Amino acid sequence: MTTSLLRKAFKATLATKTPVLHARFGGSRFQSAAAAVAQAAPDAADNDVRPFETLKEVISPKTYQALVGEPMKLRNMTAVQTSVLSRLPEISEPHNPSSPVVRDFLVRAKTGTGKTLAFLIPAIEAREKAIKQAGKQALLDSGLMSDDGLERRARRKYSRETVGVLILSPTRELATQIAKEASRLLHHHDGIEVRLITGGVNKRLQMRDWMKGNRDVVVATTGRLRDLMASEPEVLKSIRTAQTFILDEADTMLDMGFRDDIHAIQEELPPSPTRQTLLFSATVSPVIRQVATTVLARDHKIIDCVKSDDSPVHAHVPQYHTVLPSAASQLPHIMRLIAHDQLTNPKSKIILFLPTAKMTQLFSVVVRKLAKELFPTKTNVYEIHSKCVMQSRIRASDMFREDRSPASILVTSDISARGVDYPGVTRVIQVGVPATTEQYIHRIGRTGRTGGVIGRGDLVLLPWEIGFITWQLTEVPIKPVTAGEITHQLEELAKQVDSEPRSRPHIQTPYTPRLSELESAPLELMSSFDADAIRETFLAMLGYYTPKSPELRVQRGVIFEGCKDWTVQACGLETPPYLNPGFLDKLGLGESQKRKPTRSYSSSGRPHWEGRGSRSTKGFQNDRSKSYSSGYDSEKRGNSWSRDSGSSSRFRDTNENGNSSSWSRSRDNNENRGNWSRDRDDSRGKSWSRGNEYGERTSRYDGNRREYKPRTGNW
Repeated sequence: MTTSLLRKAFKATLATKTPVLHARFGGSRFQSAAAAVAQAAPDAADNDVRPFETLKEVISPKTYQALVGEPMKLRNMTAVQTSVLSRLPEISEPHNPSSPVVRDFLVRAKTGTGKTLAFLIPAIEAREKAIKQAGKQALLDSGLMSDDGLERRARRKYSRETVGVLILSPTRELATQIAKEASRLLHHHDGIEVRLITGGVNKRLQMRDWMKGNRDVVVATTGRLRDLMASEPEVLKSIRTAQTFILDEADTMLDMGFRDDIHAIQEELPPSPTRQTLLFSATVSPVIRQVATTVLARDHKIIDCVKSDDSPVHAHVPQYHTVLPSAASQLPHIMRLIAHDQLTNPKSKIILFLPTAKMTQLFSVVVRKLAKELFPTKTNVYEIHSKCVMQSRIRASDMFREDRSPASILVTSDISARGVDYPGVTRVIQVGVPATTEQYIHRIGRTGRTGGVIGRGDLVLLPWEIGFITWQLTEVPIKPVTAGEITHQLEELAKQVDSEPRSRPHIQTPYTPRLSELESAPLELMSSFDADAIRETFLAMLGYYTPKSPELRVQRGVIFEGCKDWTVQACGLETPPYLNPGFLDKLGLGESQKRKPTRSYSSSGRPHWEGRGSRSTKGFQNDRSKSYSSGYDSEKRGNSWSRDSGSSSRFRDTNENGNSSSWSRSRDNNENRGNWSRDRDDSRGKSWSRGNEYGERTSRYDGNRREYKPRTGNW
């Protein structure tokens, strides 16, 4: 059967339920939360199944072998794969001015629907054809009919000096995931290689690989790529030859403030339509359309793979919120939620989200230390945030994704909120207010993805954070549940498991006697931590929450007092950390603290929000006899700025992803301006704390290991 007949047969099979193809896309200015939530879940309801075998005659045999054989062993395509790959082989051909074939596309597709293969397959096919053409051109230039050696050398030279495919990703984790998928697809291709360029990796090592290897498929984050383009002429020279440009998670990159970076990189590439461009996004907002107009060819088409009747994630993921009576209940309630999930699910897999990297560090230590004593079963705890070195983040991500144990927990910041697949997640616990409503929805989407598991979402708020529920989650069907109700449910589950121990052999029974420890053990552990560690987390909380005053509909002074109470009630400090008036003025809190507090801190004059939760909490006795230390990888990045009402202040770690209500920008988003990198790799481990800005002394420590030391004396 000829290729044309096969193409006709393949297209005929798409007549029933193909995604809609629009010449232009119309819509409202901004998507609602109900629409945005759809981007976090796979299109499980789509019945449009097409086998990969239909591509046998239109793609390279080596690519086909990797798809249906080792290492992928795939059978059927998803809707987005069908809609894009049905246009092969035309879209993988080089630009031909006389051909009417459209090669540039804006594809609207949900995350987790297989779009990575949808853009990798045509891009790799185009690269393979370009390499072969380079060999043929060398023969023509030499006037020879055939010369295998000359053709082979020409192909190798072309692969080493030019870039075939440039893929931009918003995060390092997603970029790494794309690079791994590309490597699997190239399993049987000899000489076609993948280069990964992200922050968090030594630039010297990246340049060594760049100079030694081929540059066929380049997967990069915008910050590190711009840095290398500005500082390394060889990188810029090769990038200028890229024939295929792919923007993955384009809406996320724009949300993170990378529009200028995208424009700067695009300016160095060959112009359209000589360059092929594929833009993938979960939404098609006016901003996305503006970017599409800039980077895509004038005759580009939009492929909409999101059906209008698709049910969003919040339609099938149960969601609950708990407003705690005080900060003292925060850690005990989180421990109960984890135990509740482990007693409910034989394969418990939890993602615990924190708003800042400092809080993620602190809580990961707490969860890891308490896991053995308090949880019903042996629990693997993983940690991902911006202060982990890249290798550590990749290792933790891979291990959590592949974890098949009875219980595992990923303690993470918003780095893991979008793009990365974690199958089988049974519960998402969000501590504190997310950066935006959309970010809350993306986090919830982690439990509505691949793996056939529809889990549960829990949002844990302090009393002064209740405005997020009242004003920001108005379109999300989230139900209230009190801390007392969770306690009662956990007690009933424990009794049931204790009465039938053989039904859950991995549970360490009897578990009921250990329930009382969930109340006291967290504060005992927190009370043993170094006061400086608590203070750094407190500063991060202030930097993150202060600009959110309008969103929460509370005054900044209320947020400030709430954060101070957290250090005493949840962390066991005797007095809240002192901040000098100058620093408070920068936060707009100059009148909140005029003098240093006395050593005997008392909350007898209770804030107005105390007791608004579900139950009262018992007093705790600080036990400082125990000492805990925890090492974690730290790059001491993440400096950020927060501005509100004309004032500016600098924090070491305010917001993990740079999304705050007023304006904030995180250095850990791989975002670079000019010829400098925000992910410095030199002098790693020589970070220092800018304590003097906050009225304290400057302290140096090893940035690759932070010790939580027991406090001594009165701080």
